[in-house]
Amino acid sequence: MDAAEHLYVALQHAGRRLRELDEELGLSPIRFAVLARLRYDGPQRIGELARREGVAQPTITQVVQGMERLDLVARRPAGDDGRGCVVELTGHGRAVVRRARARKIAWVDAALGDLDAGQRAVLATAAVAVLATAAAKVDDGARSPDR
Repeated sequence: MDAAEHLYVALQHAGRRLRELDEELGLSPIRFAVLARLRYDGPQRIGELARREGVAQPTITQVVQGMERLDLVARRPAGDDGRGCVVELTGHGRAVVRRARARKIAWVDAALGDLDAGQRAVLATAAVAVLATAAAKVDDGARSPDR
């Protein structure tokens, strides 16, 4: 296998484990995506959330309603449109994002535990390059690199 294939396989396996960590907290991939988007990009209209997450508006509406029942998000009227609403994190939602992110970072840190500082630096450089390339390939809905 070449470097790209090794990295691809590693990302696939790591992604699965990171999703499992979210599932242990009751977070589906779309729920975590919405929480992260709200945490790092601020309150969003339902339509904007749907567009940025690549799902239909009725789908994101159902997701948001479920998240409201769990006190992860709250909806408030949009200031400029009486029919529209804005979704924002609750304090509980913000805490869940922090917890989920910390658990995933801890898992990655443990996975890298046997690497020396030089090896970690090489991986960090590769990660920055992959993120920059990925961000350049998507529209303005690209996620922030710190998610």
